[in-house]
Amino acid sequence: MNVVSRGIKNALRSPVRSGAIVLMLAISIGLILSMLVAKSSVDNKIAEVKATTGTSLTISPAGVRGFEGGGDPLTSDQLATITNTAHIASTSATLSDQMNTSDTNLTASLELGSFGARQQRIESSSTSSSTTESSTTTTEAARPTPTPRTSVTGTTNQNSVSTDGSALKITSGDSIDGTSSDLVALVGSTLATKNNLTAGSTFTAYNKTIAVKGIFETDNKFQDSGIIMPLATVQTLTDQAGSVNSVTATVDSSDNVNATVAALKTALGDKADITSQAEQAATSVSSLESISSLALAGVVGATIAGAIIVLLAMIMIVRERRREIGVIKAIGGTNAKIITQFVTEALTLTIIGSIIGLSLGVLVSGPMTSSLVSSQDSNKTSTTQAGPRAIRGGMSQIKTNFSQVTSSLDLEVFAAAVGITFIIAIVGSAAPAWFIARIRPAEVLRTE
Repeated sequence: MNVVSRGIKNALRSPVRSGAIVLMLAISIGLILSMLVAKSSVDNKIAEVKATTGTSLTISPAGVRGFEGGGDPLTSDQLATITNTAHIASTSATLSDQMNTSDTNLTASLELGSFGARQQRIESSSTSSSTTESSTTTTEAARPTPTPRTSVTGTTNQNSVSTDGSALKITSGDSIDGTSSDLVALVGSTLATKNNLTAGSTFTAYNKTIAVKGIFETDNKFQDSGIIMPLATVQTLTDQAGSVNSVTATVDSSDNVNATVAALKTALGDKADITSQAEQAATSVSSLESISSLALAGVVGATIAGAIIVLLAMIMIVRERRREIGVIKAIGGTNAKIITQFVTEALTLTIIGSIIGLSLGVLVSGPMTSSLVSSQDSNKTSTTQAGPRAIRGGMSQIKTNFSQVTSSLDLEVFAAAVGITFIIAIVGSAAPAWFIARIRPAEVLRTE
């Protein structure tokens, strides 16, 4: 019988002890595989989050907020600068305007309410109260009720109007080409109902006949009371050639957001205000990275535990078989052959444990990943609830990121787990091999 077959046979010589060793190894190796799967899955999600979350920049004329504030519109040259900035993957430009009754034959569908009336009353009251500077200030009750306006958004990307970041929902008709200069429009569902408009209808705006290409719906009352047109069309109709009042730029990765913001501020100077979602992206990524670190710590811990299990087991076996080793050496057995026999024994126990452990890991990797994600999600939610209201508002995206982490076992992860099991066997066999080499036949036989 050669040393390899003898090693395999010896591994099964004590079923109870071998079974206990195999069980402990199986648990250790199963934990290694499940943690590797969790880490791989979370790392994949981190890469996805970095490419999609917090990568949007909003660039607007300095001092402008909605239809308020000072500043001049962004120009086509500034838009080109933004587009050509490093790490900018895409841009969407918009120009907003408001039509009153002299600009269109449409009846506004948005009810102003007390807040909206207050915002628009200044223009109406200024005419009646500007005839003389010495006139008595018009009282709130005496001021005329302003007429609701219809908002118009010229954009290169109709989806930029969507309130949830998804594609704009077209309930009827077709979408528009935001890069064209056609006299076409998408009409909000509320405004369309108010004016009995359908796809194919026409209306008048800025003394031009506009064709309704489609009806859209966002579930936002303000947006659904407005109109979307191609950017160039609105620029032409409102005599604002080349003007833009908002640009949404997408950065290729959240890692590059801060550098891109700095580059844009340098290029645009004090002519534009730039806001980003870098903090939201950092929060999402840091939460996921903590799970990845925890999973990596689990892999290292389980590997060390497995190596120690094999190491202690083999030390115990070698010490029990000192006399057997001494006899083998006395009859001509070499250290190399004896070490090979015990390494084979350790490998046999490890392989049996790994087969059971890897099977166990495949079964528990999904629940293990979900458990880690859920635990971290709960911790982040608990911490955030005690924080500022603004931070709480950003948790919806973070919770979405957590919920979308799903375990996936690929060949690379499985191969890594198998490789770690062989490392466990080699490390666990190293010390016994050293002990075997130190055993002297004469000393062993004399003490027996």
